Amino acid sequence: MIRTLLSAILLVTSLHSGAQTYFYIDAITVSPSAPTTSDAITVSLTGNLSSSGAYIVSANYMLMGNTVHLTVEAADPGGLAVLVPHTEVIPIGSLAAGDYTILVDGTGLLDSASPLQHQFTVTGGGSPCDDLIIDFVRWGAFSDTAVLVHVYNNSTELFDYPGFVLLDGSGDTLANETVNFFGIGQESYHTLAIHPDAVLPNGSFTGGLHLWTGFYDVQACSWEFEIDLCPPSSCDTVIVGLENFGNALTLGDFDWTLLDEALETVAAGQLTLTANMQFDRDTLCLPPAHYTFNLTPAQPSTGGQPYLTVDRTGWLGGPSTPLLSDELNSLEFDFYPNCFDGTNNIPAFTKGEGLRIQQHVNGFELTNLNGSTIGTVEVFDAGGRLVRSERTMSSNVYIDLRGTPNGLVIVRAAGEARRFPWLAQ
Repeated sequence: MIRTLLSAILLVTSLHSGAQTYFYIDAITVSPSAPTTSDAITVSLTGNLSSSGAYIVSANYMLMGNTVHLTVEAADPGGLAVLVPHTEVIPIGSLAAGDYTILVDGTGLLDSASPLQHQFTVTGGGSPCDDLIIDFVRWGAFSDTAVLVHVYNNSTELFDYPGFVLLDGSGDTLANETVNFFGIGQESYHTLAIHPDAVLPNGSFTGGLHLWTGFYDVQACSWEFEIDLCPPSSCDTVIVGLENFGNALTLGDFDWTLLDEALETVAAGQLTLTANMQFDRDTLCLPPAHYTFNLTPAQPSTGGQPYLTVDRTGWLGGPSTPLLSDELNSLEFDFYPNCFDGTNNIPAFTKGEGLRIQQHVNGFELTNLNGSTIGTVEVFDAGGRLVRSERTMSSNVYIDLRGTPNGLVIVRAAGEARRFPWLAQ
């Protein structure tokens, strides 16, 4: 018994020092075992960690065609050299019907699972409506008269000439879409105009969403769920930029600031246009409020017709204005105007919250205490600019902040936004 244990320790030590493998994957399982397009799919990697101190830093998922690409990073800061059984569960979500291949790579791991375990098939579910996934129903980011519907189509149904209708709990129409799509693609955003006689509820409400096809000839699908039209976290993504739409090149540096309604600077930076890149953008995380985007060229005009632009992910045609002056240029805009409530402070991380953050030497570890997937993690520096963005399908992730200046940063993930004092060690 002692000889067997010593042999195992020597084996692990040898592998650890040579190949730098910290997670040995012996088996891959897909759940459910016969998934359909209606199922929330997970992939489990089962094996052993190299020591009592080894851990999974991050486990990310990306769909590349029909390849489910899993990137896993394992680390071992040191511990007792014994094999520790471990299963890493990675939520994938729903997939379209088809045959899929699992590719596992990353850092500090060895995939020894059988080739058959790297393949699975997703079959069609029931109604095509079951495979139409509504990601969110939310106010237009820059409008008080529009609602945005974000949808994924995992079915083979096109839903030709679609029109979405938002209803309140009594079945009265709140907003509807003017048909302008030939069909619903794999991912799309649909803008619904508020009905002129509608009174939209404040806060969360139970509502319905109907999908009509054929220019409102046939009601194809319907859903009923709890709806909150405001963003789930204290801040949401805003992209400020400069883009040239003229016939000549615009070249140089452009200093920008973002002011709140009290004319206090909430973010600042510099955009640069080059001969090879005629646009530049900075990504921010802002609470709903009124803002002014100011931009000043650092040199006289070189030509072209650049525009100041404000957008967010998935919003087509955010506010913009041409750059007309060699001095100050301004663009005022409301960000989620229907969500202004005067309480735009972003809270700090505290014990007992859904997310827990622990600082390390070169970054921090983020854990979702309820065990759910964290998803996309965004880190914004004290100047409001996006400095890190990483997507994980795990409930735990390590974020490297090397090179980020000391000061308060904003961490946004899993529907929460929190302030965190970053101090490089």
